[in-house]
Amino acid sequence: MKLLRTIKPPFRCDGQPSSRSRRRAAAGFTLAEIMIALTVFLFVIGGMVCIQIFGLRVQTLAQSKLLVTTYGRQTLNAMRDQIRASQQVYVGTFTNSTFTQVATGLPQIGNALQIFTTTNSSSTNFVVFYDDPSTNEIFCYTNTPANLGVMAQYQTNYYCFQAEDYEGTVLTNYNNNPVIDVIMNFSQWEYPIGYAGGTPGNANDYYFLRTRASPRCNQ
Repeated sequence: MKLLRTIKPPFRCDGQPSSRSRRRAAAGFTLAEIMIALTVFLFVIGGMVCIQIFGLRVQTLAQSKLLVTTYGRQTLNAMRDQIRASQQVYVGTFTNSTFTQVATGLPQIGNALQIFTTTNSSSTNFVVFYDDPSTNEIFCYTNTPANLGVMAQYQTNYYCFQAEDYEGTVLTNYNNNPVIDVIMNFSQWEYPIGYAGGTPGNANDYYFLRTRASPRCNQ
């Protein structure tokens, strides 16, 4: 004899839901479960925000480094090409649109470099690279035609040009084919982690670029 399982209907004869249906309808999340779910959700959101902030900071750091090194390398390349193609090169100072060559007997060190494309030193066709300490920028000045342009920013050392011999000794007089040593120090603000001792300078990063070039043999 096969026994049939009786299934309790969800509704009673009077139309009211059975006790089993009432228990299912009353089921839900407890307060502890909600708090745990919210805690996990907050941890996930906090982690995503921290990752985003870290990514922005790394981007700012990389951007500042790339900008400074790019400007510096472009400036060095321009100077090197001009020096190699020149006929005469002089080291001196440049103020008020006037270049002054270092006097004979003194170390050929200065903030400016005057480059002539001809053997005539009195020619008006020349190029001057110089550092402006008031703006911490490297400028390129051409006399014919008159033009002034910024080559690099955040330059910190004033004496960035010097004439040397082939052994690296600074010259004290004019040499026909001197080796021009270009030294540039840069200071670039970057995303601060925190100021040690309240000094804003701790948020800067420093770079050093240097190159040597000499005019090619005159024909």
